[in-house]
Amino acid sequence: MKNNFNDIRNLLFDLDGTLIDSSETIGASIRFALGRVGESADSGPPVETLIGMSLLDIFLNCFGMGKERAEVAISQYREHFERQAQKGTRIYPDIRAVLSRLQEAEYRLFIATVKPTAIAESVLGDLQLISYFDGVAGSSMTHERRHKTDIIAHALRKHELDPRRSMMVGDRAQDIHGARDNGLLSVGVTYGFGARKELDAAGPDHMVDEALELLELLDAG
Repeated sequence: MKNNFNDIRNLLFDLDGTLIDSSETIGASIRFALGRVGESADSGPPVETLIGMSLLDIFLNCFGMGKERAEVAISQYREHFERQAQKGTRIYPDIRAVLSRLQEAEYRLFIATVKPTAIAESVLGDLQLISYFDGVAGSSMTHERRHKTDIIAHALRKHELDPRRSMMVGDRAQDIHGARDNGLLSVGVTYGFGARKELDAAGPDHMVDEALELLELLDAG
């Protein structure tokens, strides 16, 4: 399997659940937003299972809101998220070392996330991770681009990346499906928010249990 990765030079990383554990920050922001629009977090799925979905889909589909009320909840979420300034968010073990080593091995590193681009850039800046990346591709603030397939396609166009030399790394099925839809290899990480059963069903080209295994996979150790 390792030989399949020999031609890869561009690495697209999901953010939440792949590089950072943001469950506390995101969970607090979702609960705050729900409270501000008179909704209980108990009226939908466990908040932690929603990480990786777009906010619009969370409030529309998981809490049954109409579009107008969902937009209010999104606004409240973003204000509270910004105020927290990454309080409660932590970088997963060995991520800095892995990103640094991949840079040294001359891989080009990018972010492909359901977070809007500007918000993702702010998060990376707050956590002092932004310097590792050649570019950030996120969702659009107005929701037209919010599914992972479209976000990865946007990343490829924006940064002029050859999908045959690019690989997606993420923790949820949408990362794997989005990569496949765009002709990329994919690696699922089992330490994030997605369950192993979810990743198994999605069928990534490889799975890793620890971030350091990426270096072995890419001969970058």
